[in-house]
Amino acid sequence: MPSERAPALSALGLWRHIAWPVWRAQPARILLALLAVMLGVALAFGVHLLNGAALTEFSRAARGVNGQADLILRARDGALTDSDLAEVLNLPGVANANPVLEAEALWLGQGGPAGRGVSVHLIGLDPLALYASAAENRPLAPELTPQVSDGPLAAVAVATLHLNAAARSRLPPGATRLTLRLPQPAGAPPRDVAFAVGGRVAAGNSPLGVLDIADAQTLFGRLGSLDRIDLQLQPGTDAIAWAARLPARWQASPPVDEGARLSDLTRAYRVNLGLLALMALFTGSFLVYAVLSLATAQRLPQWALVGVLGVSARLRWQLILLEGAVIGVVGALLGLGLGVGLAAGALTLLGSDLGLHGGASSSTDLLFNQPLAGPAAVYGALGLVAALVAALAPALTVRRIAPALVLKGLGLPASRALPAAAGVGLMALGTALAWLPPVWGDTPVAAYLSMLLLLLGGLALVPALVRAITALLARLPAGPLLLLARERSRDQATEARRSLAGVLVALALAVAMTVMIGSFRQSLMHWLDDALPADLYVRSALRLPDGTPAPLPPELLQTLPALPPIARATPQRTTRLRLAPGTDAVALTARSVQAGGLPLIERWSGDLAGGAIAVWVNEAARDRDGLTAGRVFTAELPDSPQGAQGAQGGRRLTLQVQGIWRDYSRQATAVWMDLDDYRRLTGDRSATEMALWLKPGQSLDQARAEVRRLGGENIELAAAGELRELSLTIFDRSFAITVWLQAVALAVGLFGVVASQSAQALARRREFGLLRHLGLSRRELMRLLLLEAGLTGGAGALAGLGLGLALSAVLVFVVNPQSFHWSMDLHLPLPRLAALVGLAFLAAVGASAFAGRQALGADAVRAVREDS
Repeated sequence: MPSERAPALSALGLWRHIAWPVWRAQPARILLALLAVMLGVALAFGVHLLNGAALTEFSRAARGVNGQADLILRARDGALTDSDLAEVLNLPGVANANPVLEAEALWLGQGGPAGRGVSVHLIGLDPLALYASAAENRPLAPELTPQVSDGPLAAVAVATLHLNAAARSRLPPGATRLTLRLPQPAGAPPRDVAFAVGGRVAAGNSPLGVLDIADAQTLFGRLGSLDRIDLQLQPGTDAIAWAARLPARWQASPPVDEGARLSDLTRAYRVNLGLLALMALFTGSFLVYAVLSLATAQRLPQWALVGVLGVSARLRWQLILLEGAVIGVVGALLGLGLGVGLAAGALTLLGSDLGLHGGASSSTDLLFNQPLAGPAAVYGALGLVAALVAALAPALTVRRIAPALVLKGLGLPASRALPAAAGVGLMALGTALAWLPPVWGDTPVAAYLSMLLLLLGGLALVPALVRAITALLARLPAGPLLLLARERSRDQATEARRSLAGVLVALALAVAMTVMIGSFRQSLMHWLDDALPADLYVRSALRLPDGTPAPLPPELLQTLPALPPIARATPQRTTRLRLAPGTDAVALTARSVQAGGLPLIERWSGDLAGGAIAVWVNEAARDRDGLTAGRVFTAELPDSPQGAQGAQGGRRLTLQVQGIWRDYSRQATAVWMDLDDYRRLTGDRSATEMALWLKPGQSLDQARAEVRRLGGENIELAAAGELRELSLTIFDRSFAITVWLQAVALAVGLFGVVASQSAQALARRREFGLLRHLGLSRRELMRLLLLEAGLTGGAGALAGLGLGLALSAVLVFVVNPQSFHWSMDLHLPLPRLAALVGLAFLAAVGASAFAGRQALGADAVRAVREDS
């Protein structure tokens, strides 16, 4: 046992005598390395916690609204009825059944964001059934169960609404009643209903109210109708087998896991944001490398001395790795704690649902009601691995030294570098991977690997780039200083790659993100110009249960075009289309194609197929559903009026894709049809939106006032300029965290340049002393250092710019289309790119000047005397 412990004890003892004094004498550099690891781990772990908190909150809210049923029963065609409920209650195996009818109501007198009305989601259900299930210790929908103080009968009182906290927060102090406007079916005028404020419900983050099912059927204008029945089966009943025995007119399935559904929908966004957060850790590893290289350069005579005294090369290698492990472990632990703090602070600022719905719940609950041990171990391990990988190169340098020769300044090991062919091969492989499709849903794994290989290949090619630049300079007349700088840069090209690696990676990623964000924003601005050709847009403030706008009043459709300020009015109908039986319906927009607003990126040049209706689809429909230009397919209009029904309850249509349009308003499938075709097929003359063009010289405010006078609170109004400004504000807010993460990574990379240049300058003290003996002044040596830094820094800046542009092409043309199904045009924001490249170049030159002033002086002369 003593023989096994001896190496460990000697290693720790040597670390205390060799490494610890340097750490204690220069704590700033060690703290800088710890800060790099800490920030990288904190940002990555904090972003993970924020994503998890958002999913946790959404899942909790969805479970609260949807309840905890074993099965959800729906009609295959149309709606369920009260007789269906009575029949279900008599089926064997049913313990409890809760009928549900939903609607969206407009809260009169309440102003929402951007001048919009406030919608209240209404759920009609059977409170007595919920109380019965709770009494059996199997609550069917605990967060939807009204909490009343006057007994169960108060929960079924007529015209009484039980509100959640979000709705109650909008009530005036002491209010006991509220008035809601309810849309009615079959195009009937909306109905204003005065509700008494009843008990409380816990579900939902946005305004929500619960009322008795019989009351809901009357007030919603849907007597005898039900949207669904939430079923709770007897213990021991096999839900799948029970559902298989149901009549063909019904379909029953387990509740949809909305949290898993949102997780699938947002996976690409979360992965992209997580990888961006890890960018700081990636660049931070180069800073750790620079700090350890600096410490190694300072202690090289000490390492040589202990080598002469018998310390093996393997033990010296282990000591450097031990330094990296200490930095990694301490930095990772601090980063995990900081990550929790950052996530808690963001939740406090943005709300429990990250500002999505305006709800409020405990940030601590959201953070700690998700798996933490596994993610913490993963991100902590990433911090440790980053530090250990950064320590490998200095450790190998110390292991390969010849101690006796190093003591005389003659035995520094030559730097090893990948050949340029390897860099070319890595970049070629990265380019090939970029063409592969996504392999995990919408997550472009191959594209991420492509970007990594492009970075590694670019790093491998930096020495060749430095030599190429020095070769070009060889044709110019050179003085002694330029000749020395040129020869030094050529001989130490590999060292330039190491010293500039951190800032080169950070600069490349910063350039890539800058180009991607600039391209996206510029494409969005062009898209808004195409998609919003009118001056003023009107839509119904009322919503149908599925969230789509209710039809505008027919009299409003007739009077709007006749207003004096209006030159032209184009109606639009938003409804739903089902691509295959049993699937979720997708958005269908019916508007005149001649009215504009359809930014096409692909067109079908062939003839329209016989019997087919022309439609246009967005990129998500092309990528996810295979609806390419020219394809003929069948679909169903589930909301088509009675009399136009097909065998499956909706009008079956034969459609042909005439083009693909760019759609930044959604990531889901959407279809566009000419309004005349839609009306001919369905007989539906209603419209949910209206686009208005003003006559020349007409005031927008005056037109808005006249439209508001006609529509009242039933409509929402927005000018095209307001919609553009709102869209760009949302865009800038969405990418604010991206810009911040990018800035942190770039700052870490710049600090790495300072540390790397310091390490190189200290390692060259003997060289500087020799040049001083040969007659060069300190000013001339400083000029020499600046010339060298200009050559290597220029090469690094050019390489970072080139790599960044290559990475931006992958982001613009591969990652975004595969992740979000949004194509865009490449746009180069030249002023910002020039600022980034200039900053990197100045950082390299400034770091060299700072390091040179520390290395030059009397110590440089004495360093030569140490060899005599």
